[in-house]
Amino acid sequence: MNEARRGGEYERWLGGRDLHSAVIRWVMSAPGQWAVNSPLMKLPENLALRREQRWLDVGCGRGALLRLVDQRVGFDTPPTGVDFSMEALRLARRDARRHGHAVRLACGTATTLPFRSDAFDLITCGYLMKHLTDEELDAFLAEVRRVLAGGGLALLWEFAPSGSARLDAWNRRVLGPRVHDPLLRTTSTLLERAEAAGFEFTRDAILRPFFFPPIPRASILVGKAPEGWQPTS
Repeated sequence: MNEARRGGEYERWLGGRDLHSAVIRWVMSAPGQWAVNSPLMKLPENLALRREQRWLDVGCGRGALLRLVDQRVGFDTPPTGVDFSMEALRLARRDARRHGHAVRLACGTATTLPFRSDAFDLITCGYLMKHLTDEELDAFLAEVRRVLAGGGLALLWEFAPSGSARLDAWNRRVLGPRVHDPLLRTTSTLLERAEAAGFEFTRDAILRPFFFPPIPRASILVGKAPEGWQPTS
């Protein structure tokens, strides 16, 4: 399934008037982020974020995570969010105006990020990789490495398999009522893909606890070496 078709699915889901649409819009709001992204509320402390860092959130949705973290850090440059859903970006712009918060927003896909190389010191991405085929995941990781500056870090997280085929089938139904066939990958699989994409630093991010929904998560922290860095033998 291509990204354009998935984008159409999300547009219909976010713009709908039924319960499923209301739930996904709430999940993308600030209160929803406290529920589905609980460990990310300690991002400033855990990654020792600094005001001068440039931050990109891929698949930013309504931009709630950008606003919540920026309120704590006070970045010199407004953080940037990119999403392929125009409806999500419309909600993000509306929320930013309501809260008087400066964020930069762009429309683009995960496999073709609309930014120059070495543009960001920190990249985050949550709950997007389940929608990517293996080939698209490799392209996404290559794009993350391209736009990440030397010495920068990328924190990526996603729903993960539970080890039970029956439970995983149920979890996919929960996660994708309007989106086709979400793929659940383990942390070790994501680390292998990141290493193949050329990241010099890769590790399990061990993000937890997540409170909602009660589905396991995989999370990785990867880094791009500074210019001139040479590996030790």
